[in-house]
Amino acid sequence: MSFKFFAKFTLVSIFLIIVAGSVVRMTGSGMGCPDWPKCFGFIIPPTHIEQVEWRETQPFFAGQMIIYEAQLWSAKTNFTTGGSYDASNWAPYKKHNYAIFNATHTWFEYINRLIGALSGIFTFVMLLMSLRFWNSKRKIVFLSAVVVFLMGFQAWLGATVVFSVLQPAQITIHMLVALLIVALMMYLISELPESTKKDPLIFDKTLNRLLVVAIILSLIQITLGTQVRQLIDEISRSLGHTQRDLWIGLAGNTFKFHRSFAISLVVVHALLFYRNYKLQWSFRGVNALVFVVALEVLSGIILTYFDMMALMQPIHLVAASLLFVIQISLYFQFKKLKTT
Repeated sequence: MSFKFFAKFTLVSIFLIIVAGSVVRMTGSGMGCPDWPKCFGFIIPPTHIEQVEWRETQPFFAGQMIIYEAQLWSAKTNFTTGGSYDASNWAPYKKHNYAIFNATHTWFEYINRLIGALSGIFTFVMLLMSLRFWNSKRKIVFLSAVVVFLMGFQAWLGATVVFSVLQPAQITIHMLVALLIVALMMYLISELPESTKKDPLIFDKTLNRLLVVAIILSLIQITLGTQVRQLIDEISRSLGHTQRDLWIGLAGNTFKFHRSFAISLVVVHALLFYRNYKLQWSFRGVNALVFVVALEVLSGIILTYFDMMALMQPIHLVAASLLFVIQISLYFQFKKLKTT
């Protein structure tokens, strides 16, 4: 298997983390597993409420968690229960006070973590495979090592998100680091030698400048979007996750600025599209950008006028992430053209 193929495969797996995370957020499953890295103390999470409740004459293993009197408890040792609850066998879980079991939420969160763990393994294997470039292009090894480090850091951030009971700021940082990892993977792939000759492309200064502006605007818009999402999460909790028709209005000026700022993205990508047309459609990625921007705008309109439709939330987030991925891919493509 070629290193480039495996690197692209790893990139896809990392992007799937963003997709899975958006689904977890849409379904409100972020606390489906209240501990980390296990889930209620299990490696394979529970599927029924009985598995996280105290029961008579039942064996429990050290670290297994139960919900008892609206609080999480962790078994101190391996033991079998008697006819009544014995508090000396249990230690209170002190990371937070969230003590709710929902099997659907648990498995959504577990699958999200599983994808993250597999991606972490893939990045480590990629690092080992990169050692073949030690003598020819050491930068590949260095970039692979940085990706592995950031994946570990991202896993730690995931734990802090759980322990903070889904504090919006923590979630935002978690997402931005994921985008940083994706950008580094794109850079790593762009630095790999081409195995076959492709159709010759000519560097275009105007297109490159427009793309840089588009990347900057996208990062600003993503940051604004995360702030809006933080407000929506807080409003949703304050209203008991009901009265969805009020959420947008209560988000105030932050949402209005986010919505209006989208116009700048549309304009810049329209200019990119026109410039690519003048270049006789030389860069197919530019056309893909326009399609993704259209999807992003459409999903945003549906969220605004259809009471934050749950299905549109992950689509909106994934579209923003995909837009960034394509932009970065084009940026490194232009960078390589400029130096040749």
